[in-house]
Amino acid sequence: MSALVNAQGIPTLAKVYSGNTTETSINASKKNPKTQTQNVTATLTIIKQDGPHVEFTYENPNYKAYEIGTISPDGKKLQIAYKGGSGVYEISGNKLVGCGSGRVNEGPFGQWINTYYAWCDDLSAK
Repeated sequence: MSALVNAQGIPTLAKVYSGNTTETSINASKKNPKTQTQNVTATLTIIKQDGPHVEFTYENPNYKAYEIGTISPDGKKLQIAYKGGSGVYEISGNKLVGCGSGRVNEGPFGQWINTYYAWCDDLSAK
C-alpha cells in the first residue's frame, strides 16, 4: 500500500510489487526482420525512496535491471528510466500500471541498433 509522505501528495511506495509484463519486440534487420511477443511474471523491488526520487530493480525470468524514477508532484505517476529505455506508471492504491519502450543495449552493434521493444506492466503490492 502507498501512504502520503508530504503535503504535496507524494506516496511512499510499497517495497515489492509483482504481476505481469506484456512485451512486443522486433529485430528490424533488413535481411530478416522478426517480431516476438511474450507475457511473463515480473517483480519490481524498491531499493530506496527519498520523497519523489525512487531507485528499484525490475526482474522477470529473462531480464533484471536497476532502474530509477521520479514521482509526479500530484503523486499519480512514476516516470522511470533505465539503460536503453523509459516508461511511466500510473500509481493507484496498491497498483503500478504502465507502459514504456526501449532498445536492446548489449551485444554486437547490429543487434542493439536494430532491436527495440514496447512493454506494459500490471503490478500489485505484495
